[in-house]
Amino acid sequence: MSEELKNSSGSELVDDHGVEEGLPRGVARIENVKRTMGWKYLTIFVLSIYLCSWTYSLDSSTTYNYQPYATSQFNRHSMLSTLSIATSVIGAVCKPFIAKLSDLTSRAIAYMVILLLYVIGFIVAACSPTISAFVIGSVFIAIGQSGIDLMNSILVADMTPLKWRSTVLGLLSTPYLCTTWVSGYIVQNIVTANWRWGYGMFAIITPAALLPAIALIFWVDYRINGDGKKLIAAPKIGLSQIKTALIEIDAFGLLLIGFAFSLMLLPCSLYSYANGGWNNPSMIAMEVVGGVLLITYIVYDIWFAPYPLLPKRVLINRTFICCVFIDFLYQMGGYMWLLYFSSYTMIALNLSYRDWTYLSNTETMGLCAFGVIWGLFFRWTHRYKVFQVTGTIMRLIALGLMVKSTQMENGPSLGIIVAGYVIVSIGDSVIVMGTQVAAQACVPHKDMASTISVLSLYSSIGAGVGQAVTAAIWSTHLPAKLVEYVGDATTAYTYFEDITNIYNLPWGSSDRVACIHAYQDVNYLLFCGALGISGACFVATLLQTNFYLGDTQNAVEGEQKEDYTKKWYNYVIDFVKHPFH
Repeated sequence: MSEELKNSSGSELVDDHGVEEGLPRGVARIENVKRTMGWKYLTIFVLSIYLCSWTYSLDSSTTYNYQPYATSQFNRHSMLSTLSIATSVIGAVCKPFIAKLSDLTSRAIAYMVILLLYVIGFIVAACSPTISAFVIGSVFIAIGQSGIDLMNSILVADMTPLKWRSTVLGLLSTPYLCTTWVSGYIVQNIVTANWRWGYGMFAIITPAALLPAIALIFWVDYRINGDGKKLIAAPKIGLSQIKTALIEIDAFGLLLIGFAFSLMLLPCSLYSYANGGWNNPSMIAMEVVGGVLLITYIVYDIWFAPYPLLPKRVLINRTFICCVFIDFLYQMGGYMWLLYFSSYTMIALNLSYRDWTYLSNTETMGLCAFGVIWGLFFRWTHRYKVFQVTGTIMRLIALGLMVKSTQMENGPSLGIIVAGYVIVSIGDSVIVMGTQVAAQACVPHKDMASTISVLSLYSSIGAGVGQAVTAAIWSTHLPAKLVEYVGDATTAYTYFEDITNIYNLPWGSSDRVACIHAYQDVNYLLFCGALGISGACFVATLLQTNFYLGDTQNAVEGEQKEDYTKKWYNYVIDFVKHPFH
């Protein structure tokens, strides 16, 4: 057993020998921080993470709303789906790399790398001369956003017991309660002037906000782990350590699955631009190569990978598998109705830019407000499953209202849209939080960061699949519907590629009404598809395990362990008999 060292306060710390015995360096450092941190440094730590959350929330509340204008300026509004697929897949694949970096080095160094990529993305997007450059910048921004979100989740899981985990995660989302309203004024002024400033200003704001927070995290980390004793000193990384780390995160497998899904999903949004559509050789080649890469990934990970992305101990972890299915279906169904929903409300409702932005942020507002409330319910009952099942039911009701909005002869009612948006936000918040706490509860601390990142990877693949299906429906049906209702094919095409041409039409004009009917018909298909997938998600939540949320960091390293011998139907029976236990 390795020798344990004590800092000036007498707390026991883990030395480098402990790392060599199997505890990742980053995890050992953060455990030392948690074990010895007093209220003074804990307050600094919390404020630093909260400051990062503020910047992240302001970014995601505003920059997302510039995408319709940016793509329309390049006459490529329909490429919103291509952009979303690319950013989802790449942002997801990068998460295991970031998680491994935080384990191999420290949480603070991972934050610094994320900041660098974040700023590069804002600069490239703001200066982009073409749609391709804008997509590249958006990909870097997505990596930054994914990294900040991941590291915040990892640090919260590092520092909090299970019973408070969801509440604290919910509190990290509370900046949205402010930025949601502020963003309306920001977006309205930015799009009136130049959407590029919406990205450019974050190239200044982000480092100004995150650098002090990162410096504080570095200081707390160093103060506890590096005050002159033989503690876990600054990491010494050579080529052999990098090679080992890449093997351990299954980097080759990640690249295979990333390229596979990118090649299989992107044609769904690109085929409408190709000569011959799906018969174009490039589209066929992308699908074939993507399918071959996916098969190669499966074969490699099952039989050849030294450290497969989903090792056997994970495949038999019922909780994690349920989490993967729930998040995959949740994201797939969510993006089917949400990807072009802001475009739908912009055209079908008579709203100003500011009010439209407020409506677009309604779900975000609900997720953050009710996330804290659901977290307190988790804390009170020490359970999560019954609330997650309730959340999926609420989502089904909300999507039913969305379907109803597409059947109204005079256009959708603002009241039904808002009601559906609010209900789905309440339900979605508990679905997300239940999956997060379940996934973190079912693994030991040393596997936690990688588990969070892998769950996010498969969730984003679900999002990519949803976006691809949506893109195919949108690109196939909307142009035809616009021609059907508008009458003139040339005019209909200008409406399809530049949504502002529709928005600037007088409210009540014949072309505006025609476009509203076209959007209603297409969104009816999307809402119905999302409703069906959400029904499957409801079934998956019934099979979820129901750990007791106590004072431990997780639920598997103490006396409480999951019974893997139980059959799937036993979980349904347990839920019906004892929903809170």
